[in-house]
Amino acid sequence: MKPSIKKGIIITSVCAFALVGIKFYLSSSNTIEVHSVSSLNTGYWDNPSTSTGLVSNSDTQSVLYDSSKTITQVFVKDGQQVSVGDPLLSYDLTTLQSAVDTSQLEVEKAQNAITLANHELKKLLNTTPVPDVTPEPDIPDPTPAPLPDIPNQDGNGLYPYILSLSQAEKNFTNYKIYYADTESEAPEKGPHEDDSLWKEERVKKTSDHTCWYWIEYTYIDGSNNVYDSKDVVEYYSDQQQIPSENISIVGTKQNPYVFNLSEAQGFVYGKLFLDNANLNQYLRFDVYTNDGDLSSSWLVRCDKFAAKQSMNEGDMYSVISHTKEEQKYVEVEQKPSQDIPPGYTEIELAKAIRDKKQELKTLDLDLRKAQLSLSENKALLNDGVIRAKRNGVVRNVKKASDSLQDGNTFLEVAGGQGAYIKGNISELMLDQVKVGDTISAYCWTNGETFDAKIQSIDTVPSSSSNYNGSGNPNVSYYGFEAYAKEASKIQAGEYLELTFNSNTDTTSSIWLSKAYVKQEGNKYYVLKDNHGRLKKQYVTVGKIVWGDTMEIKDGLSDTDYIAFAYSKNAKEGVKTQKSSEDAS
Repeated sequence: MKPSIKKGIIITSVCAFALVGIKFYLSSSNTIEVHSVSSLNTGYWDNPSTSTGLVSNSDTQSVLYDSSKTITQVFVKDGQQVSVGDPLLSYDLTTLQSAVDTSQLEVEKAQNAITLANHELKKLLNTTPVPDVTPEPDIPDPTPAPLPDIPNQDGNGLYPYILSLSQAEKNFTNYKIYYADTESEAPEKGPHEDDSLWKEERVKKTSDHTCWYWIEYTYIDGSNNVYDSKDVVEYYSDQQQIPSENISIVGTKQNPYVFNLSEAQGFVYGKLFLDNANLNQYLRFDVYTNDGDLSSSWLVRCDKFAAKQSMNEGDMYSVISHTKEEQKYVEVEQKPSQDIPPGYTEIELAKAIRDKKQELKTLDLDLRKAQLSLSENKALLNDGVIRAKRNGVVRNVKKASDSLQDGNTFLEVAGGQGAYIKGNISELMLDQVKVGDTISAYCWTNGETFDAKIQSIDTVPSSSSNYNGSGNPNVSYYGFEAYAKEASKIQAGEYLELTFNSNTDTTSSIWLSKAYVKQEGNKYYVLKDNHGRLKKQYVTVGKIVWGDTMEIKDGLSDTDYIAFAYSKNAKEGVKTQKSSEDAS
């Protein structure tokens, strides 16, 4: 073999291995988030084997108290036998008309809410999910906030703010000790004020007087310390030494570091206290007005003040209020936050759609209850009289003067134990449900579960739209009536959850957003987590509803984890990472 050919083969082999290595590296270095199927399963809210209904009539007729309608007369009493059509009580027609108007408004309000919710649902169904963006964690900056340069003195020899003890340097050029004696507290006035008790000669201690001394300092700028009775020291005997030999030590309480500050910018940085936190140094901050007058003075022991505060070098403290202030001289560079696109992620969108459908289901029940109330109130407008709907015995009659709340039973006519139910059935179930079949009912109000037998099914679809969880415009709904013989605790107008006892079971299927399912020819697959790597998993697809939700009949379980199928990293072999919600 010629050397050139051999060399070419070697180069080609190296390149091939290099490409394979690069591909393996990229697939191993990328990761993709996967979510549990159980968290993505939206369920089938358009399940034709379930519906909702209302109790249209009960063998126990209950007349409920309504404070908006004034009762004018009660015609019956406890234990009285009544027949169908007998008067029970009457309402004032004026308040009854008002109740009709209120019921009409409630119907319109419910209809408007349904229209709005349907619009919002349609908008959600046409929404494209945005990719998940994991925000960067907030990591505190280890470096302190930037501080300004060492400030220069202004024309009056004042510093706008303090950064180091070196700015105080030598503090005073002279001092003088004054003495006083009083009967109790230290003198309120200083030695240079009128009626001063202070003398330059030491006062001898007597048993009926308290003796004091106070030191006046003259600083290098010619100023003196301001008299403060808190700085006065009591002495107890004539032998007690006055600490004049310690006065020259800089940083003591008698000779603190002194800083002259302008009133407009009287601030000190936390850096000054932190730099000297291990020293028991005293610092004094004198604040001067623009006219050169001393306006305030703050004496602080550096280590004690630093120990009491949770401070940073860049924190600023006002020497007037002694409190932490805004960092007026500090500009911290703000890191741009990671852009998180507005909208819904695929999981958020699925949940929003599910919640909106459930809201429509509740709104439909509100509408039907309002319509029932309106119908009943309108029927009373003729003469305002409520009549018995069946033969029975009157019981539990209340008085208008009793303390009653809306919804309490005012009286009952007990005729039997059963109840009639009105509901709707999807056309998808007409070939599976017939008259005489038993349905299961659950009462939302009291939690009672019972069976009812279908008495009749309408032969023409309902003219009104159906909102019980679907509102699917492509499906018609037919009214039906059922009788529950053993329903003893429910009242007319109560909400019911109905289940048709058929062999069709759509509730146990998995329903996924199309964002997690890809099509390959006439097959469908998902990208499933398989021991930490993505793997293509073929699935059997059933119905596709709302244009965005697919029924997965086989090939996947609730315990599996899958990835968003249209992510740029969604490829076989890519490392997986469980979402934080699932991991927690």
